[in-house]
Amino acid sequence: MDIFFSSAFVKYEIAFLGINLVYIAFHMLHSLFHSYLKLRTFLWKKKTVERIIEEQEEKALAEEKSAGSEENEETSATEAEAPKEGLSGDEKQYLSELIKTIKTRIARGEFSEARARIIEGLSMEKFNKDLNCLLASLYEKDRDYKKAELIYKDLILMNDTDPELYLKLGFALSIQGKYEIAYEIYKRLLSLDEHSTETVDMLANLGHQLGYHGESNEYAYAFLKKNPHNIDILYLTAINHINLGERTSALDSLKKIRTIDPYNGKIQELIKKVELELEMENNFKVEE
Repeated sequence: MDIFFSSAFVKYEIAFLGINLVYIAFHMLHSLFHSYLKLRTFLWKKKTVERIIEEQEEKALAEEKSAGSEENEETSATEAEAPKEGLSGDEKQYLSELIKTIKTRIARGEFSEARARIIEGLSMEKFNKDLNCLLASLYEKDRDYKKAELIYKDLILMNDTDPELYLKLGFALSIQGKYEIAYEIYKRLLSLDEHSTETVDMLANLGHQLGYHGESNEYAYAFLKKNPHNIDILYLTAINHINLGERTSALDSLKKIRTIDPYNGKIQELIKKVELELEMENNFKVEE
């Protein structure tokens, strides 16, 4: 019995217990590690599956948008499908009456009904200019100028010499703040209709907005030949001249405005300011 209480046996038992504890700890860590690997693999697979599903959903959505629906009003002029060939005489007559009805409904503020009628008409003749322009006008009433812009662009692709379409597109671009593109569109429009005072007016204003003060004044003075008493354009020329450092010319424009509107306090103050700057400029030249 003494052997069980001997120091050698106790040391052996302690060592054996220690080995068992180490084995247990190792086994537990091993199990935890494998559990971690399984969990990580599961989460990775889950994320991968979710990502694949998302990609598939995005792809399906993109294909759906690309394909569109025949009943969707936005397919009016934005798809590459060829227009229906040769409407019959009765269909043309019906379409003509339908367009009149749509215009009447828009004038009455019945926009939902007008929109439904437009879709009906586009199902007959998808690239009908009048119907597409009416649809674009409804988008503009909703302040959705981007959709109106797309419709006008597609119509221009089919007829790139139609001044009316360029005028409408230029307006849609301008109101979105796309001044550079609008400026080029109005230049194109002017080449198609050089007598359009509205186009010249827009070019003068857009040129000023873009900082093309010299070009802006070229268009402004062309506009003033037909509308010499237009205060807004006279004021525009004055500001352009000031920006170009042409104070004498600016003063001439401002004095013309004063003659037309003698009680305009803003113009009176600006005249005094420009006269003072011009006087200082002349004095500086004399001193030199």
